Amino acid sequence: MDNGTRHRARAVVSSVLDGVVVGLGEAALDHPRRSAARRRAHLGVGALVLAHAAADELPTVQAIAAGRPPRTATPAEQQLSVAAGLVSVGWGFLATAVDGPLARALVRRGVARPHLVVGLVAGVLTTVSTLPLWWRRSTLRIAEDERQAREDADVAAWEAELQQVDR
Repeated sequence: MDNGTRHRARAVVSSVLDGVVVGLGEAALDHPRRSAARRRAHLGVGALVLAHAAADELPTVQAIAAGRPPRTATPAEQQLSVAAGLVSVGWGFLATAVDGPLARALVRRGVARPHLVVGLVAGVLTTVSTLPLWWRRSTLRIAEDERQAREDADVAAWEAELQQVDR
């Protein structure tokens, strides 16, 4: 898989994980308080957050393992990551704020798991609204990779030229 595809896939996965975390956190409210099922759901949310963080740091770990310096995130990349996080938190807060009245209205309409419905909607909205941010970050990373590849090719050409001059 080339770098562009890898960055785009990472953007989609990041966006989907944001939506799943928000939706699962909301859907966990269908379980009774202090129940094992709710604890498992919250542990799942925590595991997803950790998995997302680990996946985001995987290129850094690979670079260090290969003996290369890790890639530093540009301010624009950092800004997009923070914006995506704030959007996710915002949807989570909004879902929490409307959860009580909306869940009661859904129960009156006969919905058996109202928090799951609210969670699905909040998760989809989170995914849809964070995807453009993660996509822009992947575009910045693709451009940086292309610039680095051109620079590496120039250095290799210069080194080859110097070796021919030395002979």
